[in-house]
Amino acid sequence: MTTIVIKPKNKAEKDFLTTLLKKMNIETHLIEEPIPNYETRKAINDVESHKGTMVKDSNELFSKLGM
Repeated sequence: MTTIVIKPKNKAEKDFLTTLLKKMNIETHLIEEPIPNYETRKAINDVESHKGTMVKDSNELFSKLGM
């Protein structure tokens, strides 16, 4: 299963992305704390070591997913 860490801009974006990605069998972790937790730090490290991909917004995310 793919895991995506998301920092939603607002509640509507949080609800939309969580629902959509769950239907696509993609696990999501939401960043809601001011200091990154273990999962967030791991995701950041993965992106920095080229094991993950960083996107700016949902349009870029869907483009990377081939949608």
